[in-house]
Amino acid sequence: QIPNNSKDHSQRLRWLAFGPRNIAHTYRGFVVNGYRYHTDDMQRKTQNSGVSNEAFSMCRASAKDSRQQADIVTYYGVIKEIILLDYHMFQVPLFRCSWAHKGRGLKEEDGFTLVNLHMNQSTFANDPYIMPAQAKQVFYSREEDSSPWYVVMRAPPRGYHELETEEEICSATLAVQPEDDMGDQSSDD
Repeated sequence: QIPNNSKDHSQRLRWLAFGPRNIAHTYRGFVVNGYRYHTDDMQRKTQNSGVSNEAFSMCRASAKDSRQQADIVTYYGVIKEIILLDYHMFQVPLFRCSWAHKGRGLKEEDGFTLVNLHMNQSTFANDPYIMPAQAKQVFYSREEDSSPWYVVMRAPPRGYHELETEEEICSATLAVQPEDDMGDQSSDD
């Protein structure tokens, strides 16, 4: 949240223009908006690495058509890396994700959304990042063991509120939890 105070606002913009520190922290876990996220390399009984992101897409019916339409497009992916950029006076978290391709890597069958997460990522090479506040948690269930297709399942937040995290109690500005601090949570609830 940027305060309405113009002095603080211009100071934040100045730090953004200066750029982040050369060293960023990476984490294997992150709690935001009541969801607990992990990178996909975590060996856990439950998966918390699936994300979806709704974005506006501007499109035209044809090259001759001057009217633009805004469509909401949902992207599905998994978190590969959680990065915390340090801008000296504030920090910005990012999720680097592997995304399912629209078209070839996404299909609808019998009312279910299926994604193929094992496709080439060259389409997203320049833009694999989202902010954690943009992410909605999803879970993937494999259609069958030999299939590359996964069924997308959505779930409500499971009660991980930022006010309950150790970092928030210790007056940290973000609810970032490195995996070492999360303890053994085999049930992950």
